[in-house]
Amino acid sequence: MFRMAIAHYQFEAIHPFEDGNGRTGRIVNILMLVEAGLLHEPLLYLSRYIIETKNEYYRRLLEITKDAAWEAWILYILEGVRQTAISTIRKIESIRDLQAKFQEAARSAAKSGANADFLSVMFEQPYCRISHVMARCQVSRPTAVAWLEAMVKAGLLRDVKVGRDRLFLNQSFFDILVRDEQVQPLSLQQALF
Repeated sequence: MFRMAIAHYQFEAIHPFEDGNGRTGRIVNILMLVEAGLLHEPLLYLSRYIIETKNEYYRRLLEITKDAAWEAWILYILEGVRQTAISTIRKIESIRDLQAKFQEAARSAAKSGANADFLSVMFEQPYCRISHVMARCQVSRPTAVAWLEAMVKAGLLRDVKVGRDRLFLNQSFFDILVRDEQVQPLSLQQALF
């Protein structure tokens, strides 16, 4: 993680463009963690931490340039990784709990609730289209519509019109994804001991 923090600063220092620079630097962070074997999948969303602490982020970058304040920068980045990891773990646990409850309720609501592919579609993203269910489950349009409407009737999905398209929203899943998982920052003493 130290290499990632140093590389991030170096990237920002040699690539000082205002648009796209931050996103690219944050992607490089995650790729470095994957390459180092610290992440198996690029699941860490460091952008939220950096965006929420933007003033500190820029202040720390400038302090390196002016005063070689590497320790404060590295601690800032490590704290971001820590907070983001805890938040991500909480989200994953919440999603797993929701999937189990959803699966149980879906099985009670309709025969389609036992279809593993159908249940998977409900958690690949927070909404699905009739065509997603048709393609993934290899069923006809009337069958896909019936399955989705059974989930709406059971209160598991919401039927939302977007233009001429029908989206079936898994509101509970969406709420978990957008929920801000607050993690208390460590004090310097806690971080060092």
